[in-house]
Amino acid sequence: MPVPINVMNSLRSLTCFSDIQAISLLANGLSQTSLKVTTASKVFFAKKLNDETANTEVTCALLCAQFNTEDALELDTMKSLSPQVIYHDQKWLVTDFVNGRALADSELKSDLKISTALTLMAKLHQLPTTFANKKIKQLNTKVSVKRLLTNPTSLLAKHSHFLNNVTQSLTTTINRLIITSQSLSVLCHGDINFTNILLDNAHRSWLIDFECAHFAPVEFDLAMFIAVNNIAKNNIDDIVNNYGKLVSSYRSNRELLNYYILYSYYINGLWYFNNTNELAGDELMHTLAIKQWSAFDSFSSRLSIEVPKLMSIIDVDSMDTH
Repeated sequence: MPVPINVMNSLRSLTCFSDIQAISLLANGLSQTSLKVTTASKVFFAKKLNDETANTEVTCALLCAQFNTEDALELDTMKSLSPQVIYHDQKWLVTDFVNGRALADSELKSDLKISTALTLMAKLHQLPTTFANKKIKQLNTKVSVKRLLTNPTSLLAKHSHFLNNVTQSLTTTINRLIITSQSLSVLCHGDINFTNILLDNAHRSWLIDFECAHFAPVEFDLAMFIAVNNIAKNNIDDIVNNYGKLVSSYRSNRELLNYYILYSYYINGLWYFNNTNELAGDELMHTLAIKQWSAFDSFSSRLSIEVPKLMSIIDVDSMDTH
Protein backbone atom coordinates (compact mmCIF):
# COMPACT_ATOMS: atom_id res chain seq x y z
CA MET A 1 0.00 0.00 0.00
CA PRO A 2 1.48 3.41 -0.97
CA VAL A 3 2.11 6.06 1.67
CA PRO A 4 -0.41 8.92 1.29
CA ILE A 5 1.10 12.13 -0.06
CA ASN A 6 -0.03 14.19 2.95
CA VAL A 7 1.69 11.74 5.31
CA MET A 8 4.92 11.85 3.30
CA ASN A 9 4.88 15.64 3.24
CA SER A 10 4.24 15.79 6.97
CA LEU A 11 7.19 13.49 7.67
CA ARG A 12 9.52 15.36 5.33
CA SER A 13 8.75 18.57 7.20
CA LEU A 14 9.99 17.21 10.54
CA THR A 15 13.29 18.70 11.68
CA CYS A 16 14.67 15.30 12.72
CA PHE A 17 14.93 14.11 9.12
CA SER A 18 17.35 15.05 6.38
CA ASP A 19 17.93 13.34 3.05
CA ILE A 20 15.01 10.88 3.30
CA GLN A 21 15.57 8.04 0.85
CA ALA A 22 12.52 5.87 1.48
CA ILE A 23 9.28 5.81 3.47
CA SER A 24 7.28 2.59 3.84
CA LEU A 25 4.14 1.64 5.76
CA LEU A 26 4.40 -0.95 8.50
CA ALA A 27 1.35 -3.19 8.76
CA ASN A 28 2.03 -5.42 11.76
CA GLY A 29 -1.02 -4.83 13.92
CA LEU A 30 -0.08 -1.36 15.10
CA SER A 31 -3.17 0.69 15.93
CA GLN A 32 -2.03 3.93 14.27
CA THR A 33 -0.22 4.72 11.01
CA SER A 34 3.38 3.58 11.48
CA LEU A 35 6.24 3.91 9.06
CA LYS A 36 9.83 2.95 8.44
CA VAL A 37 11.81 6.03 7.39
CA THR A 38 15.19 5.46 5.78
CA THR A 39 17.70 8.28 5.48
CA ALA A 40 21.24 8.30 4.14
CA SER A 41 22.66 7.67 7.61
CA LYS A 42 20.00 5.92 9.67
CA VAL A 43 16.65 4.12 9.80
CA PHE A 44 13.82 5.47 11.96
CA PHE A 45 10.40 4.38 13.19
CA ALA A 46 7.69 7.05 12.92
CA LYS A 47 4.20 6.76 14.39
CA LYS A 48 1.24 9.06 13.73
CA LEU A 49 -0.25 9.96 17.09
CA ASN A 50 -3.88 9.99 18.14
CA ASP A 51 -4.98 13.38 19.45
CA GLU A 52 -6.49 11.87 22.63
CA THR A 53 -3.50 9.73 23.55
CA ALA A 54 -0.53 11.69 22.17
CA ASN A 55 0.63 13.02 25.55
CA THR A 56 0.32 9.61 27.16
CA GLU A 57 2.24 7.85 24.41
CA VAL A 58 5.07 10.39 24.27
CA THR A 59 5.42 10.53 28.05
CA CYS A 60 5.68 6.74 28.33
CA ALA A 61 8.06 6.44 25.39
CA LEU A 62 10.39 9.03 26.93
CA LEU A 63 10.19 7.43 30.37
CA CYS A 64 10.91 3.91 29.12
CA ALA A 65 13.70 5.03 26.79
CA GLN A 66 15.46 6.76 29.69
CA PHE A 67 15.20 3.79 32.03
CA ASN A 68 18.56 2.73 33.45
CA THR A 69 19.94 0.13 35.81
CA GLU A 70 19.73 2.46 38.81
CA ASP A 71 15.95 2.54 38.40
CA ALA A 72 15.62 -1.22 38.38
CA LEU A 73 14.95 -1.72 42.09
CA GLU A 74 15.00 -5.48 42.61
CA LEU A 75 15.23 -6.45 38.94
CA ASP A 76 18.25 -7.08 36.81
CA THR A 77 17.61 -5.05 33.73
CA MET A 78 18.80 -3.66 30.44
CA LYS A 79 19.51 0.01 29.83
CA SER A 80 16.08 0.83 28.43
CA LEU A 81 12.68 -0.73 27.91
CA SER A 82 11.82 1.09 24.70
CA PRO A 83 13.68 2.48 21.68
CA GLN A 84 15.29 5.90 22.04
CA VAL A 85 13.04 8.83 21.19
CA ILE A 86 14.47 10.98 18.42
CA TYR A 87 11.63 13.47 18.01
CA HIS A 88 8.09 14.08 19.21
CA ASP A 89 5.28 16.58 18.91
CA GLN A 90 1.48 16.32 19.09
CA LYS A 91 1.31 14.53 15.73
CA TRP A 92 4.41 12.33 15.49
CA LEU A 93 6.61 10.11 17.62
CA VAL A 94 9.94 9.20 16.02
CA THR A 95 12.25 6.60 17.57
CA ASP A 96 15.15 4.38 16.66
CA PHE A 97 14.07 1.57 14.36
CA VAL A 98 14.25 -1.91 15.91
CA ASN A 99 15.46 -4.37 13.32
CA GLY A 100 13.75 -7.61 14.24
CA ARG A 101 10.27 -9.04 14.62
CA ALA A 102 7.29 -8.92 16.97
CA LEU A 103 7.27 -11.42 19.81
CA ALA A 104 4.02 -12.76 18.35
CA ASP A 105 5.85 -13.74 15.17
CA SER A 106 8.89 -15.24 16.88
CA GLU A 107 9.62 -18.95 17.10
CA LEU A 108 9.83 -18.87 20.88
CA LYS A 109 7.67 -21.32 22.78
CA SER A 110 4.62 -20.00 24.59
CA ASP A 111 6.19 -20.09 28.06
CA LEU A 112 9.19 -18.05 26.88
CA LYS A 113 6.92 -15.49 25.24
CA ILE A 114 5.00 -15.15 28.49
CA SER A 115 8.23 -14.88 30.51
CA THR A 116 9.58 -12.17 28.20
CA ALA A 117 6.38 -10.15 28.45
CA LEU A 118 6.10 -10.47 32.24
CA THR A 119 9.70 -9.33 32.69
CA LEU A 120 9.06 -6.17 30.66
CA MET A 121 5.78 -5.61 32.50
CA ALA A 122 7.43 -5.91 35.91
CA LYS A 123 10.16 -3.46 34.93
CA LEU A 124 7.60 -0.99 33.66
CA HIS A 125 5.65 -1.18 36.92
CA GLN A 126 8.75 -0.31 38.92
CA LEU A 127 9.71 2.82 37.01
CA PRO A 128 9.83 6.09 38.95
CA THR A 129 6.86 7.99 37.54
CA THR A 130 6.83 11.32 39.37
CA PHE A 131 7.01 13.46 36.25
CA ALA A 132 4.38 11.30 34.52
CA ASN A 133 1.69 11.58 37.20
CA LYS A 134 0.09 14.69 35.73
CA LYS A 135 0.30 13.53 32.11
CA ILE A 136 -1.05 9.98 32.38
CA LYS A 137 -4.58 9.41 33.65
CA GLN A 138 -5.89 6.99 36.22
CA LEU A 139 -7.85 4.20 34.59
CA ASN A 140 -11.58 4.83 34.70
CA THR A 141 -13.28 1.72 33.34
CA LYS A 142 -16.60 3.48 32.65
CA VAL A 143 -14.94 6.35 30.76
CA SER A 144 -12.84 3.94 28.68
CA VAL A 145 -15.97 2.05 27.59
CA LYS A 146 -17.83 5.29 26.87
CA ARG A 147 -15.00 6.44 24.61
CA LEU A 148 -15.29 3.25 22.57
CA LEU A 149 -19.04 3.68 22.21
CA THR A 150 -18.91 7.24 20.87
CA ASN A 151 -19.68 6.00 17.34
CA PRO A 152 -20.75 2.38 17.87
CA THR A 153 -21.49 -0.20 15.23
CA SER A 154 -25.14 -1.06 14.62
CA LEU A 155 -24.91 -4.10 16.92
CA LEU A 156 -23.52 -2.11 19.84
CA ALA A 157 -25.92 0.79 19.29
CA LYS A 158 -28.91 -1.57 19.26
CA HIS A 159 -27.90 -3.05 22.63
CA SER A 160 -26.63 0.12 24.30
CA HIS A 161 -28.84 -0.29 27.39
CA PHE A 162 -27.59 -3.85 27.93
CA LEU A 163 -23.97 -2.74 27.50
CA ASN A 164 -24.46 0.12 29.95
CA ASN A 165 -25.62 -2.42 32.54
CA VAL A 166 -22.54 -4.59 31.92
CA THR A 167 -20.26 -1.58 32.24
CA GLN A 168 -21.92 -0.44 35.44
CA SER A 169 -21.78 -3.91 36.98
CA LEU A 170 -18.07 -4.37 36.29
CA THR A 171 -17.11 -0.81 37.25
CA THR A 172 -18.97 -0.88 40.56
CA THR A 173 -17.29 -4.10 41.66
CA ILE A 174 -13.82 -3.11 40.46
CA ASN A 175 -13.99 0.25 42.25
CA ARG A 176 -15.22 -1.42 45.45
CA LEU A 177 -12.41 -3.98 45.38
CA ILE A 178 -9.76 -1.30 44.83
CA ILE A 179 -11.05 0.73 47.76
CA THR A 180 -11.45 -2.16 50.19
CA SER A 181 -8.06 -3.68 49.34
CA GLN A 182 -6.32 -0.28 49.13
CA SER A 183 -4.61 -1.45 45.95
CA LEU A 184 -1.86 0.89 44.81
CA SER A 185 -1.62 2.06 41.22
CA VAL A 186 1.40 1.61 38.98
CA LEU A 187 2.07 2.70 35.42
CA CYS A 188 0.29 0.05 33.33
CA HIS A 189 0.92 -0.42 29.62
CA GLY A 190 -2.69 -1.47 29.11
CA ASP A 191 -2.07 -3.56 25.99
CA ILE A 192 0.88 -5.92 26.42
CA ASN A 193 -0.04 -7.87 23.36
CA PHE A 194 2.74 -10.06 21.97
CA THR A 195 2.62 -7.78 18.91
CA ASN A 196 3.64 -4.83 21.12
CA ILE A 197 6.94 -6.44 22.07
CA LEU A 198 9.78 -6.44 19.57
CA LEU A 199 12.73 -8.83 19.52
CA ASP A 200 15.79 -7.44 17.78
CA ASN A 201 18.47 -9.46 16.03
CA ALA A 202 20.48 -9.59 19.27
CA HIS A 203 17.47 -11.23 21.04
CA ARG A 204 16.83 -8.12 23.13
CA SER A 205 13.19 -7.28 23.85
CA TRP A 206 11.57 -3.85 23.50
CA LEU A 207 8.17 -2.60 24.68
CA ILE A 208 6.26 -0.29 22.29
CA ASP A 209 2.84 1.28 21.64
CA PHE A 210 1.77 3.05 24.85
CA GLU A 211 -1.47 4.69 23.77
CA CYS A 212 -3.52 2.53 26.20
CA ALA A 213 -1.31 3.34 29.21
CA HIS A 214 -2.95 4.34 32.49
CA PHE A 215 -2.22 4.30 36.18
CA ALA A 216 -4.03 1.29 37.64
CA PRO A 217 -3.45 -1.67 39.97
CA VAL A 218 -1.01 -4.33 38.74
CA GLU A 219 -3.98 -6.66 38.26
CA PHE A 220 -5.22 -4.58 35.33
CA ASP A 221 -2.04 -5.11 33.29
CA LEU A 222 -1.95 -8.81 34.17
CA ALA A 223 -5.61 -9.18 33.21
CA MET A 224 -5.31 -7.39 29.88
CA PHE A 225 -2.18 -9.40 29.08
CA ILE A 226 -4.09 -12.64 29.71
CA ALA A 227 -7.15 -11.53 27.73
CA VAL A 228 -5.59 -9.87 24.69
CA ASN A 229 -3.20 -12.77 24.12
CA ASN A 230 -5.95 -15.37 24.63
CA ILE A 231 -3.89 -17.13 27.28
CA ALA A 232 -5.51 -20.31 28.60
CA LYS A 233 -7.24 -19.95 31.94
CA ASN A 234 -5.24 -22.80 33.47
CA ASN A 235 -2.09 -20.67 33.03
CA ILE A 236 -3.34 -17.79 35.18
CA ASP A 237 -1.93 -19.14 38.45
CA ASP A 238 1.51 -19.56 36.89
CA ILE A 239 1.42 -16.03 35.48
CA VAL A 240 0.53 -14.53 38.86
CA ASN A 241 3.19 -16.60 40.62
CA ASN A 242 5.87 -15.74 38.07
CA TYR A 243 5.08 -12.04 38.33
CA GLY A 244 5.43 -12.38 42.11
CA LYS A 245 8.90 -13.86 41.64
CA LEU A 246 9.90 -10.83 39.58
CA VAL A 247 8.45 -8.34 42.09
CA SER A 248 8.72 -9.85 45.55
CA SER A 249 6.67 -7.05 47.14
CA TYR A 250 3.62 -7.91 45.03
CA ARG A 251 0.61 -9.34 46.83
CA SER A 252 -1.98 -10.73 44.47
CA ASN A 253 -5.64 -9.70 44.71
CA ARG A 254 -7.27 -12.55 42.83
CA GLU A 255 -10.82 -11.25 43.04
CA LEU A 256 -9.75 -7.92 41.54
CA LEU A 257 -7.74 -9.78 38.90
CA ASN A 258 -10.79 -11.87 37.97
CA TYR A 259 -12.97 -8.80 37.47
CA TYR A 260 -10.27 -7.04 35.47
CA ILE A 261 -10.02 -10.14 33.27
CA LEU A 262 -13.77 -9.90 32.62
CA TYR A 263 -13.42 -6.19 31.92
CA SER A 264 -10.54 -6.87 29.51
CA TYR A 265 -12.50 -9.47 27.55
CA TYR A 266 -15.42 -7.05 27.47
CA ILE A 267 -13.59 -3.96 26.26
CA ASN A 268 -11.44 -5.91 23.78
CA GLY A 269 -14.61 -7.24 22.20
CA LEU A 270 -16.03 -3.73 22.01
CA TRP A 271 -12.85 -2.52 20.29
CA TYR A 272 -12.93 -5.34 17.75
CA PHE A 273 -16.62 -4.76 17.01
CA ASN A 274 -16.04 -1.03 16.61
CA ASN A 275 -13.22 -1.70 14.16
CA THR A 276 -15.31 -4.10 12.10
CA ASN A 277 -16.15 -2.72 8.68
CA GLU A 278 -19.79 -3.76 8.44
CA LEU A 279 -20.14 -2.78 4.80
CA ALA A 280 -17.04 -4.73 3.80
CA GLY A 281 -18.02 -7.77 5.85
CA ASP A 282 -14.88 -7.71 7.99
CA GLU A 283 -14.85 -11.30 9.27
CA LEU A 284 -11.50 -11.12 11.09
CA MET A 285 -12.43 -8.36 13.52
CA HIS A 286 -15.86 -9.90 14.06
CA THR A 287 -14.29 -13.28 14.83
CA LEU A 288 -11.83 -11.72 17.29
CA ALA A 289 -14.69 -9.90 19.03
CA ILE A 290 -16.71 -13.10 19.36
CA LYS A 291 -13.67 -14.90 20.77
CA GLN A 292 -13.23 -12.28 23.51
CA TRP A 293 -16.91 -12.21 24.45
CA SER A 294 -17.14 -15.99 24.46
CA ALA A 295 -14.18 -16.02 26.84
CA PHE A 296 -16.02 -13.48 29.04
CA ASP A 297 -19.05 -15.76 29.34
CA SER A 298 -16.94 -18.85 29.90
CA PHE A 299 -14.77 -17.20 32.56
CA SER A 300 -17.70 -15.73 34.48
CA SER A 301 -19.53 -19.08 34.43
CA ARG A 302 -16.45 -20.97 35.54
CA LEU A 303 -16.05 -18.70 38.59
CA SER A 304 -19.82 -18.33 39.22
CA ILE A 305 -19.61 -14.56 38.85
CA GLU A 306 -23.04 -13.02 38.38
CA VAL A 307 -22.73 -10.75 35.35
CA PRO A 308 -24.84 -10.51 32.16
CA LYS A 309 -23.75 -12.93 29.42
CA LEU A 310 -22.39 -11.03 26.42
CA MET A 311 -23.05 -13.73 23.84
CA SER A 312 -26.77 -13.46 24.56
CA ILE A 313 -27.05 -10.35 22.39
CA ILE A 314 -25.06 -12.02 19.60
CA ASP A 315 -27.33 -15.08 19.71
CA VAL A 316 -30.46 -12.89 19.66
CA ASP A 317 -29.22 -10.95 16.64
CA SER A 318 -28.27 -14.19 14.90
CA MET A 319 -31.80 -15.53 15.39
CA ASP A 320 -33.29 -12.25 14.11
CA THR A 321 -31.45 -12.59 10.82
CA HIS A 322 -32.87 -16.07 10.07
